[in-house]
Parts: sequence; C-alpha cells; structure tokens
Amino acid sequence: MTSEGFGIGPDWAGPEHEVVIPAGFELEDLRPLLPEVEALLTAHAPVTEEMIALAPRLRLVAKPGAGVDNIDVSAATRHGVSVTNVTGARGRAVAEHALFLMLHLARRAWLRGDPAWQDAVATQLGEKTLGIVGLGDIGSHLAHMGHGLGMRIIAHTRTPDASRMPDVPVRFVDLVQLLREADVVVLCVPLTEQTRGMIDRSALAMMKDDGYLINVARGPIVSTEDLLEAMRSGRLSGAGLDVTDPEPLSADHGLRALPHVLISPHNAGRTVESQAEALERMRTNVLLVLAGDAPIDPVHGA
Repeated sequence: MTSEGFGIGPDWAGPEHEVVIPAGFELEDLRPLLPEVEALLTAHAPVTEEMIALAPRLRLVAKPGAGVDNIDVSAATRHGVSVTNVTGARGRAVAEHALFLMLHLARRAWLRGDPAWQDAVATQLGEKTLGIVGLGDIGSHLAHMGHGLGMRIIAHTRTPDASRMPDVPVRFVDLVQLLREADVVVLCVPLTEQTRGMIDRSALAMMKDDGYLINVARGPIVSTEDLLEAMRSGRLSGAGLDVTDPEPLSADHGLRALPHVLISPHNAGRTVESQAEALERMRTNVLLVLAGDAPIDPVHGA
C-alpha cells in the first residue's frame, strides 16, 4: 500500500497491512512498488492507467476527498480495480474557506501593511447577492452561511430542487443569469468536460465590474489567462483562488502580482476536523475492500 503522506503511519491499516510512503509520486518513483501493491492512496497525485496496469495485485484506489479527476476511473474499471472517495467530510471546511476568501477581499485585507488601508472603504456582504455554481455539499453549506450573513442566494445546479434546502431561500437560475446578477460568484462544481473552461473571457465579461470570483472547485474550470486579463483591466474587484490551472502557478505568474487576488495552496478542505473524518472514512474503505467486502464510498463506474 502506498500513500501520499497524509499523516498516515506504518500501523494505519493494522498489523496485517504494510503501509509504504514512497519517495515521490511520479511513475518512476512508484514503479518498483507497483507489482506488490494492493491499494493506492492518493489526494492530488495522479493515478494513471499505466500505473494501474503495472500493479497486477491492485484492488483499490482510495482518496480522502470527493473529486476523482486525478484518477483514471475508466482504467480502474477495466482492470477490475475499485475506486473510493470521501464525500461530505470536507464540505463545511471548504465552504468556510470560501467565506474567508470573500471576507478577505470585501474587507480589503489585501491592503494589510499599506497605509491606504486606513482610508479604504470596505464592501458589506449583507444584502449582496451570492451566486453559487454547484449546490452539492460545499455549495449547500455556503448557502447557509451566506443566508446567515443576510445575503440573497442564487444558484446554478444540475438538480434545482428547493426541497433540498427548506430553511434557506434559494432562487435557481441559469449560469448566464447568475453571472450577471451575483455580487460574489463562488464555484463549487466538480471538474467535468462540461465545466472545464466554464469561466472564460465571455463569462467573466458578464460579471459585475465590482464583483468577486471565488474558486474552491478545480483550477481548469477557470481560464487562467482570461482571468488575468480581466483582473488587469479592472473588470473585477477581486478573486479568491484555492485552486489554479496549472497548480501551483509559477512564482512569477501575473496573478500572483495582483494584490486583490488571493491564492491559497489548495488547502480549503484541510482542517483538523475534516482531515480526521476523511482519513477515518478512507481507512474504513481500504479495510473493507482488502477484506473482500464492499466499500462504503464506492465511485460509480469503477
């Protein structure tokens, strides 16, 4: 069993299983280990078809998060390998991080250390419109938080069912209407062929000039260069990015030079509480599959 160094020790999977932490997570680092591996654990490192094919004893690829875009699920299916993820464990943590990014930008905290902050006028989030793209676990938590601040909530989602959130008034709209109406747009959707590049030059042009864009989903949902162009031209008041494309951005990338762009290192879901829950769920999945049982969090199609 190999892992990505989640704070997992040698006895994490019990005395009957050996946990091996490789020196790196590229194919050449893993190649000597793959012939004996029964489970691969990954957070963000890719698990490719070539890796799977080189692991004849592999039974499971497990992840302590929701998105599986870094795992070749189709290849796993073809090779009879199960894939598990953990949904729901990090939703609140990521939503809180999105709220942090919103407050950081709205309160002009990026002026910290600049005398101009003393005279800067902040933006109040109450009575503003929060547009949430993707109303799954993260988006639902964020809707509750925004409603608690007195924000109007609009959402674009594949399943516009108001009964899912009976205590939060949510108005469901299409993406174009959301981009035009929202003061803050927060991306919470998974990366798919439909969402890849969703926020491009034309989408950014629809947003309010004093609007904010927050991405706590996946980097490729936003066209990085189109966002840079928009931010440099003053099209938006700020952007908060927990994910980027590529990831990480190079140290000299133009977005890093803009004070009203806050980039966090893809750590929105990493809290003491969420890590503990996600790792415990992943361990349960691993032990079940290695014992010949069905996991509690199967990825459908694997």
